[in-house]
Amino acid sequence: MATQLVFLTLFLGLISGPQRIDLQPGPDVKSIRILLDGKQVAALQKAPWSAMVDFGPSIVPGDLVAIGYDARGDEVARTSQTVNLPRPFADFVISVKNDANGRPVSAELRWEHLMAAKPAKSSLKVDGKLLPLDADLRAKLPRLDVDQPHVLAASMKFEDGFVSRRELVIGGGVGEIADSPLTPVAVRESGSKPPPNPSGCFASGGSPVRVSAVEKGKALVIVVLDPDPRDAMKALDLRMSPAMMQGPHIVQEQHLFSLSDGTWLQLLWPLAERHTTTSNTSALMFPPSTYVDATQGGMMWILTRAYSGRFDENGPRMFADAAGVAGLDAITGGNRRAVVVVLDHRADGSSHDPASIRRYLDTIGVPLYVWSLTGPRPELPGWGEIDDISSPAKLKVAAERLRADLESQRVAWLATDGVAALRVQTTGRCNLTPLAVTTR
Repeated sequence: MATQLVFLTLFLGLISGPQRIDLQPGPDVKSIRILLDGKQVAALQKAPWSAMVDFGPSIVPGDLVAIGYDARGDEVARTSQTVNLPRPFADFVISVKNDANGRPVSAELRWEHLMAAKPAKSSLKVDGKLLPLDADLRAKLPRLDVDQPHVLAASMKFEDGFVSRRELVIGGGVGEIADSPLTPVAVRESGSKPPPNPSGCFASGGSPVRVSAVEKGKALVIVVLDPDPRDAMKALDLRMSPAMMQGPHIVQEQHLFSLSDGTWLQLLWPLAERHTTTSNTSALMFPPSTYVDATQGGMMWILTRAYSGRFDENGPRMFADAAGVAGLDAITGGNRRAVVVVLDHRADGSSHDPASIRRYLDTIGVPLYVWSLTGPRPELPGWGEIDDISSPAKLKVAAERLRADLESQRVAWLATDGVAALRVQTTGRCNLTPLAVTTR
């Protein structure tokens, strides 16, 4: 398939409902079928190569595929993109070098990162045995029986904390090479001991899904918080000024309700910045904070942070929309995860309703915690369960529940693509259950 077929419309943000899709085919393409999760949603026979596709009323992860056919009806081009899932910041490949007889003798990890971050830690295994990597991320391979399949498994952690894994299957008698990225999936561990062999833990469509590793790793909690800390300071009985809260004058109580070691926190302010992409689609962006080690500042300290930038004090806050974006950020890089939305007296001006955002976070396996600084909120049923944190004692209970959730989570690296990984099911043979709720 040498003929080109390109999506001119790239969906980088959260989408639902009818959306226009533009394609650019090569000269040999005479017709195009557009599929969403394997189902045809449009058929194009001539230029302009555009269609309106309905992605449904809810935000759902999926695969968007366009297939081009020539005048005889033969497939000559194909392109795809995922929707409502994050695009990876970084990736790498395992490159194998053979000798003159066709035997694999060495392997090299070759990487790319959007922000030019470098690998901080890398590993390579062959059939489960660790191989030493040199400074150029190259390794010598042991003598392998080329008539048998062998698995090269590699992991790379970058300077910014992003983690990527890949597997390469070589050999097997026909010389084939099967390269596949591994997808991290958050699971909950219900037993006291991890399964000795997780290979039979998950299935998709009745077929087993191979598991490369199950690990605890770090946790990331993204807190959607109003830029004005006065409600939080009043509820938590803090009398320091916002200026002092930004400086080194940190009272001892602020270190209360810390989360466990290995947990990082990030604030996402619900101040929407709408950006138009080069493909003329619209995406909402929200200003984030830097990452904070959860052991260096407790939840009381986090909840009283003031936004350092300029903002309209009376402008709209988009708590639900920000929570959806936070969910995308939380599943990037293979972390245990949670999103916390902290509501105050202000109304939510989001374009998506809270119930649809909660359903979306369920489908991608991100636990959502909604906390209220102003007491019980029965008038907000769309958010689901809301924890009252209108006093330090109530915040302590909510923080302990969040901590226990994160401690029960693990990350399973599955040999399948991102959309399929969210739809795997437990086989019941292990004490691991995916957090993602299957919807399709």
